[in-house]
Amino acid sequence: MEGKHTEQANVKAKLSTMHLKVICCKLYISESQNAAVVDAISRIGQKDPEVGLLSKFEDEYYNRVRYTLVSYITSESSTGEAVFSPIRKVLLAMIEAAFSAINLEVHCGTHPRIGVVDDMSFHPLSQAATMEDAAQLAKLVASDIGNGLQGVLFDKILFYH
Repeated sequence: MEGKHTEQANVKAKLSTMHLKVICCKLYISESQNAAVVDAISRIGQKDPEVGLLSKFEDEYYNRVRYTLVSYITSESSTGEAVFSPIRKVLLAMIEAAFSAINLEVHCGTHPRIGVVDDMSFHPLSQAATMEDAAQLAKLVASDIGNGLQGVLFDKILFYH
């Protein structure tokens, strides 16, 4: 466990010492009681060294988990629009794993849920990042999900910024 905390501290230090646009994503997935599913999704969140899984809050009463991830975004110099972030692939992989493993027909929890992915919020963390950067990243991730998971049926995923 100590190695994991050291790795997270290294990601935080790397991101804070560079003049990067740093964005945080809070991803809520409707499952906390199946440890194998939660751990598998967590491992995906830890695979990319340019994405930090800062926390995992398991709420057994609500039967959902909040993953807090952080990474940087780059922008196109001429328009300033966000064009790349390593967090995009990580989020898509985590969501794909959740959709594959979670059946909401047998899910129970006290918190109302909208779908397997209950909520995603994006927040600027560095002084260089803006709410517009977070909103652009949210739109890119929404597009990734729509394009990458065309064969998967789901009701809604809410994107807040």
